[in-house]
Amino acid sequence: MNGTDTAAVRRALLVVFAGIALTVLGTFLDTYTHRPVWRVLAVVGALVHAAGWGLYVRRTRGGGS
Repeated sequence: MNGTDTAAVRRALLVVFAGIALTVLGTFLDTYTHRPVWRVLAVVGALVHAAGWGLYVRRTRGGGS
């Protein structure tokens, strides 16, 4: 793995952790405010999280260009 691949993997993991943070924040706010908009944030966070893992797997398994 060269320097470019390492940077891409780090970016992918950053997306994973950003998704986790959005999901936790949305869930926390929904629990305490009971507003549906925060559920949307939690779902978006889960989608970002999944996309980050997709990027990570693509880079580490050799599927990237």
